[in-house]
Amino acid sequence: MSAERLDRQRSFTYNPVPEVSQRMLTTPPHNRVSRLLCCLGCLALLCLFPAQTTAQEQLVHVVQLGESLSNIALRYGTTVEAIAAANNLPDPDQIVEGQKLIIPAGSESAVAVGTAATGGGTYVVQPGDTLLTIAWRYGLKIADLRQVNSLFGTNVLFPGQIILLPGAGGTVPRPGPTKDTYIAQYGDTLHSIAAEYEVGPFALAFFNHLTAFPRLHIGQLLRVRGPGLTPVKRIVVDYSDQHLWAYEGNDVVYSFVCSTGRAPYFTKYGDFEIQSKIPNAYGSTWRIWMPHWMGIYWAGGTENGIHALPINPDGSTLWAGFLGRPISYGCIVLDTPDAKALYDWAEMGTPVIVQP
Repeated sequence: MSAERLDRQRSFTYNPVPEVSQRMLTTPPHNRVSRLLCCLGCLALLCLFPAQTTAQEQLVHVVQLGESLSNIALRYGTTVEAIAAANNLPDPDQIVEGQKLIIPAGSESAVAVGTAATGGGTYVVQPGDTLLTIAWRYGLKIADLRQVNSLFGTNVLFPGQIILLPGAGGTVPRPGPTKDTYIAQYGDTLHSIAAEYEVGPFALAFFNHLTAFPRLHIGQLLRVRGPGLTPVKRIVVDYSDQHLWAYEGNDVVYSFVCSTGRAPYFTKYGDFEIQSKIPNAYGSTWRIWMPHWMGIYWAGGTENGIHALPINPDGSTLWAGFLGRPISYGCIVLDTPDAKALYDWAEMGTPVIVQP
C-alpha cells in the first residue's frame, strides 16, 4: 500500500452525528465528571426519599380463592359491616375471587415501613410480595425471615399470610393460640389444630372456607372459635364402672349410671360413633321396645346401641332397678330420663368410646 493511500485512510473518521461528536470532543473532562456525579446524586435522593402515598389513597384488597369477608375483616382489624358498607355489598356472603374491596380508613393493615428494624412485628403478605421484597422493605435478611417463620426450602408466599418480622438483635416470639384465632405453624395440620381447640376438623374447614383436606400454609390465619364451631362432643362408656360420660371438649355435660351387655352378650370395646337415631326402636329378636335408640355398631345382623330401659309387650319396664351392672343383650342401657337427655344432645356421628 502506498504512503498516500495510508494517509487518506488515517484521515477518514466515521461521524454519524457530527455536531454531537464535536460537542463531546470539545467538552472538558472535568465537566463530564460533574454531570455524572450529579446524576448519581439524584438517583441516591430518589432511593432515600421514595414517593409517599397520599392520605387520599384507599387501601384495596383483592379477594383470593377461598376467602370470606369475615377472614378479610379479621386480617385488617375491621368488621364485616364496615367493609360491606364501604363497598355497597348487598350480601356480605357473596364475594368472588379477583374482586377488589375497599378497606375502610383506620383499618389495621401491614405494619408501617421501618418499625420492624427496632421492635419487630408482623406483616400481612400482599399480592406480588416475595421474601426478597419484604426483607428489603424492612432492612432484614432473608435468612432471618426464613428462620423466624420456619420457611424452610420455599420462597412461596400467598396473599393474607402473616409474616413475623425479627427485631434488632433478636427474633419475634411465635404467637401462641388465642381465644378466637390461630396462626398455622410448621408441621400443623387441620386435624392437629382441631384437636388442640377441641372442635371438629370438618367444622373447622367449613368455617374457614377450606376444602375437607386442605394444605395449610405457614402463617395462615384460622378462626377457631365462633358460631358453628362448638367443642367436639363425645361419649365415653366405662365397662368396669358401668358408667357413661358425655363431653363437650373437656367439659363433662352428662354423667349417668348405665348397664352394658352380660355374658355371653358382652358389649364390644372400641371406638365407634352414633350411626343411627330412632325415637323408639323395636327389637324383634327379644320382642322389646327400646326408646331413644342410638345405634353404634353392628353385631352380625343386629345393631347394638345406647337406649333407655326396654319396654315389654305388656308395657312393663325391663331391668328396672338393675342399672349399674351388666344386664343387657349387648347394648348400653340408661334410665329413661337420662337416655332422653343424651338422645336430644348427641348428634349423628358423635364419637362413642367403650373402654374396659
